[in-house]
Amino acid sequence: MKTLHTAIDLFSGAGGASFGLKKAGFKVLVAVDIDPSACKTYKKNLGLEPICGDLKVITGYDILEHCGLRSGDVSVVAGCPPCQGFSSLRRTRYPSGLDMRNNLIDVFLKRVEEIDPKGVIFENVSGITKLHGRKFFEKYLNMMEKMGYSTSWEVVNAADFGVPQYRKRVIALSLKDKKVPIYPHPTHARPKIATGELEPWVNVWETIRGLPPLEAGESDPKIPNHAARNHSRRIKEIISLIPKDGGSRRSLPREYWLPCHQKLHLGRGWGAENIYGRMCWSKPAPTLTCRCTTPSSGRFLHPVQDRAITPREAARFQRFPDCAVFPTFFSHAEKQIGNAIPVDLMGVMASSLSESL
Repeated sequence: MKTLHTAIDLFSGAGGASFGLKKAGFKVLVAVDIDPSACKTYKKNLGLEPICGDLKVITGYDILEHCGLRSGDVSVVAGCPPCQGFSSLRRTRYPSGLDMRNNLIDVFLKRVEEIDPKGVIFENVSGITKLHGRKFFEKYLNMMEKMGYSTSWEVVNAADFGVPQYRKRVIALSLKDKKVPIYPHPTHARPKIATGELEPWVNVWETIRGLPPLEAGESDPKIPNHAARNHSRRIKEIISLIPKDGGSRRSLPREYWLPCHQKLHLGRGWGAENIYGRMCWSKPAPTLTCRCTTPSSGRFLHPVQDRAITPREAARFQRFPDCAVFPTFFSHAEKQIGNAIPVDLMGVMASSLSESL
């Protein structure tokens, strides 16, 4: 009889990691998060009430007591410590890398030490492997080694594992007692190079084409969270002028540029090109953020409809099942969805780690 692997989900948010762990055959025993709204969403969708509190205060022993276990009993601890301090979108605000959230990696390490699981899955933004973030990641790897774990890690693109989204993340898989974790191979690739066992990337068309069309401000009464933000008349006019299927704000006549566009017109890179941009049908979605239904925050316009994507569409890009329901407030929904690890990406990583447990 196959052993049932167990898991604890730290910094669980709305449950992206737990959905993935369950998909890989794990039984999630406990989830912990500090955000009451995210905990409410988690309970509604996964049927397990998280411990709602601060992991700087809640110890690993508290968590084990909650589920009647002892150190060493749990198969896997998964954790995605809040990572905005390492994000490329935050570097202008924290040029020295001293965002206080960075010390949550130390908190995660301490909880791992106390719970003493057989395996660990750690996820964070790719920026943690560069510049100021590198010292935090190197410390993480060194501390895991001192605790007796062997770690395999890579910077992966979620699109390479069947997620319809460009999303680069570092994921580290660790096993106790010097076992070397098996790291999964990509299952998908850019369409032009997808051959043999690799399937083409899953694109926007395949992901959201079946959802009913909406105007800005409309919602579908039968599909939870398929509701479009309303926009001012001026913003609606701007959106209508963005070329369909992949167009950007650079195509706007100069008289429609907002003050922020004026500052960006000589800029390069993500911010300058992607605000008020449309997604492209034939490509994966861009990286979803905690403002992924806000047109001024990225390439988050529907490919052909004159509106931002809905939370339901965003959830599909993160591979949440359609039965998962999020808050009706856009700001809460987009934060919970955008901050999650894609369900299928966690599922692939957890499945790979389970083979070595």
